[in-house]
Amino acid sequence: MDAGGQLPGLGWSSVALSFASLGVVCLVAWGALRLLAGRGVGKASGAVRVVARCPLEPRRSVYVVEAAGRCFLIGVGDGPMAVLAELDAQRLKADVEAGVPPLGFADVLARALGRRAKAEPAAAAPDVPAEHR
Repeated sequence: MDAGGQLPGLGWSSVALSFASLGVVCLVAWGALRLLAGRGVGKASGAVRVVARCPLEPRRSVYVVEAAGRCFLIGVGDGPMAVLAELDAQRLKADVEAGVPPLGFADVLARALGRRAKAEPAAAAPDVPAEHR
């Protein structure tokens, strides 16, 4: 084979140029995201607000959504979204204001096994509703 038909070797200069190009692209993407985030792109607007999200599986979640003073539990998965229930907006606001702690994995596991969680004695949190114990 003649010298004109060979491919150029992979030298350090081409590797360095590739990394420099990748760095510039990442820097431009970061700057664009910061600029757009400052202008409110991608943020909720209007009367609809996502109050909470609970992932169930990698592609399935439930959301608590507030719209026009009403709260809904919405299921999202592979298919279309579905309204699962309408929630009491005043009770939800009262729970948020009272600082009801979310249940952790240990609490849910203890409840499933029929035991009380060690970190949550009955006298420790008297203002926590019974459904969250």
